[in-house]
Parts: sequence; C-alpha cells; structure tokens
Amino acid sequence: MGYQILAMMIWGSSFVAAKYAYIMLDAVWVVQIRLLVAALLVLPACRRALGRIPKDKWKPLLWLSFFNYVVVLMLQLVGVQYTSAASAVTIVGLEPILMVMVGHFFFHDKAKWYHWLCGAAAFFGVLLLILGGGEAGGEIDLFGCLLVFLAGLVFCLIMRPTQKLIADIGAATYTPVSLAVSALMCLPFSFMLAQDFSINWNLEGALAILYLGAGCSWFAYWLWNRGMGSVSANLSGLLISLEPVFGVLLAVVLLGERLSLVAGSGIAVVIAATLAAGMLPKWLDKGKAV
Repeated sequence: MGYQILAMMIWGSSFVAAKYAYIMLDAVWVVQIRLLVAALLVLPACRRALGRIPKDKWKPLLWLSFFNYVVVLMLQLVGVQYTSAASAVTIVGLEPILMVMVGHFFFHDKAKWYHWLCGAAAFFGVLLLILGGGEAGGEIDLFGCLLVFLAGLVFCLIMRPTQKLIADIGAATYTPVSLAVSALMCLPFSFMLAQDFSINWNLEGALAILYLGAGCSWFAYWLWNRGMGSVSANLSGLLISLEPVFGVLLAVVLLGERLSLVAGSGIAVVIAATLAAGMLPKWLDKGKAV
C-alpha cells in the first residue's frame, strides 16, 4: 500500500507541473513528450521484458496500454488546460467513488448503502466546486472538469482488467512494455489533436515536462503497478482520495490559485466523502465485532 500512497503524492503534483509545461507546449504534445520521456527511461527493461509476454496477452496489453496512458492522460491534461489545477485534482478525487460504482454496475461487486451516500455527497461537492468557480476569477471550467471526469471513468473501468493482466505477466513486465507502446500509439493522435505545434523554450516548462515523464509517468506508474499485486482494486481506488489533498495544496501554494468559499467547501466535501467511503467499512466491521 505504501507504494501506491507515494504514487498518489506524485500524481497529485502532476496538474501543477502541467500548468508550467503549457507555457512551452500545446497540451497534446505535453502528453506525447511525457510518454516519450518515460518510454526512453524504460527501454532497457522493455527489451528484456518483451520475451516474457505470452502471445495471448499482447492484445489485452495493447488495449489496456492505450486506455491507461493515451486516453486517460489526453483527457486529463487537455482538461486541465481549460480549468484550474485545484479543480482538476478534486475531480480525480471522485475516482474512489467511481471505482465502487463501476464495480457495482459492471463487475458484480455490489456497492453498500454508505457508498451511495458518500457518492451523492461527493457529486454534491463537485457541484459546489463548479458553482463556486465563477467567484474565483473564472478559473474553474465545466468543460475542463468534464474531460477530467471522463478520464477518471476510463481509469476505473480498466482498473480490474489491468490488475488481472499484471497478475498474469508481472508488474516488472507490464510497466515498461505498456509505457513504451503507449508512446508509439499516442503519436497519430498528437498530430491529429494538437492545436499548436510551436515550442516556446523555457527552463520551467522543460523541467515540468521532464518531471511529468520521469516522475509522474515512469516512477509513479512503477510504484502504482508494483502495489497493485497486493492491494485490491477497491482499496486502490480509495487510496486515490489522497491525491486531491496534495494537489490542491500545491495548486494554491505554487500556482497561487484562488478558491472561493463555495469552491473550497466543495473540495472539502469531495475529500471528506471519499475518505468516509474508505473508513466506514472498517468502523462498521469493528462495531459488529463488539
């Protein structure tokens, strides 16, 4: 579990780093170069891992790599181009609730009454966040939040298949190969979707992209996939509730983003709801034991 908590801390800073990267590059190309940096770092491990993948695992590996990295990162990083980093990372905080709902509707993993209650509270918090965005200088945008939400939904839908594939071939095989192939699969979408091909070179932007590639893509995904072997999908989802805590603090401190009272209340409700969804099962089980 410690591996995934550290991954959450790194991912919590990714939207802040993205804001610096956008000074230099279009959001779509930030995703592409981020994946290329990560692919270069894992290339030696990737060459060793290729021979360990059974033929029948290649098709799911390619599909999961495409959705895990290309689709999720494109939706997230294009979304945060339109909205604030604090609001984007708060929307990511919905993923623990989404994980349970996805399990309920698609994987026969029935949600409990408190999941529905916490889910309703979390979505109410998002509504407050968006309504309060206008009071914070218009930094919070509905379209940007929607893209980040869709990224979270895709991530939750593929969590269980990814976990199963990692159990079959191992995290040491899946992580480098999936990062390498995703960088190649992303290229045609980068050319199709990019709105600006110019590069405005600056030190902050370059360091931000290197951090996104080496830290948020390679190292954080290695930590996350390493932890998936011993942590259930639902618990992995609940650990994501830590990400908004780090992300919002960094957005306020490093980017100077302003939060209105309404938007700040919405963020607090989302974080409290996701934490409650994770803690209530333990409290209820203790109550039954007594």
